[in-house]
Amino acid sequence: MALRDAATRLGNYRLPGATLYVTLEPCMMCAGAMMHARLARVVFGAADPKTGVAGSVLNVFTEARLNHHAAITGGVRAEECGQLLSSFFAARRNRTELA
Repeated sequence: MALRDAATRLGNYRLPGATLYVTLEPCMMCAGAMMHARLARVVFGAADPKTGVAGSVLNVFTEARLNHHAAITGGVRAEECGQLLSSFFAARRNRTELA
């Protein structure tokens, strides 16, 4: 949603020089969208040891065979991000409101 909104506002799907901040390490599909947007940098909080492709399982952002690379910073406020994600999904499972 953030990539689409930024592209709409700028009138271009490419966002060179942009930094995207996310709570969870991107999966392959999200990373593909980020690379397609030509982001300069991606900053994430919690690592995803099952599907994360910014260093946990592999790092597609530094893959030499791809035509775009982005700087990656991971682990920023990792514990807080992990707690936010846990609370969000617990609330979804319990169908309760988030505090």
